[in-house]
Amino acid sequence: MIAFLTKFVSSHPGRAPRTGLGLVCGLGLVVGLATGSQVVAGSRDDEGMTRGLRRIQYGMSTSVAATRAYEAAKALHRQSPGRPDLAWAFARACFDRCEALASKPVRISVAQEGVEACRTALKTFPAEAGCHYYLAMNLGILAQSQPLRALGHVRDMESAWQASRLLDPAFDHAGADRSLGMLYAECPPPPLGLGSRSKARQHLSKAVELEPVHPGNRLEWIGYLLKDGEPAAARREFEALQQALPAARERFAGEAWQPTWATWEARLETFGKRLATGRTNDTKALGS
Repeated sequence: MIAFLTKFVSSHPGRAPRTGLGLVCGLGLVVGLATGSQVVAGSRDDEGMTRGLRRIQYGMSTSVAATRAYEAAKALHRQSPGRPDLAWAFARACFDRCEALASKPVRISVAQEGVEACRTALKTFPAEAGCHYYLAMNLGILAQSQPLRALGHVRDMESAWQASRLLDPAFDHAGADRSLGMLYAECPPPPLGLGSRSKARQHLSKAVELEPVHPGNRLEWIGYLLKDGEPAAARREFEALQQALPAARERFAGEAWQPTWATWEARLETFGKRLATGRTNDTKALGS
């Protein structure tokens, strides 16, 4: 259960973790400067430190951007609390900000704001797909941060995503089917969780059917096929994904998508190596 929640929060489509490698590189740079390390211009160390600086600067910029977007969305929502589109836009900003937060209590507080905004809007507008969708997303943050209540939160996530996909299957590039597929694939089976191979297959394949150009949909589907022992089918999907990449790069372009592309590229490389060498049963190495 916790493994799924960690993967879900860190690999949510359209967004990517804003800590980790960049932070490590940045800390290494800070330590090097603090100890007076000398680096020769043009050396490998210099190039590595430059890359580290860029990563940490980009991490800072995305964190600041997430905070600013959250504050702007919150102000708009307060001005017109009855508008469901502003409610789910604020909830989306809450989720994005949570990705950039290290403090567990603050993450919980921000995620609860997103949950409350969506639930309040749904009382008046129960057919707003975006509110159901981002209700589930913020519940994912709460489930990750509150392990003792995780199963209850995950059940509510399942219900909210099911409602979202029925109302608008294409919302967030088939995000509800993609997320449900991840949930069923990664969670343990009942009674400990909601895991189901047949449901995972149903929703992950549906996400690809609805939004075949979105790399995240195919990557999750490929990962599932490999883990389920279907390398031939996974190889066909991988080839289809490679063919769709030029269109995907045009469609999902811009600075906001850069962290997500970094995640997608890493998984593409991993899947490509495993499919080429035939090591398709190594689920840990597959990143799925």
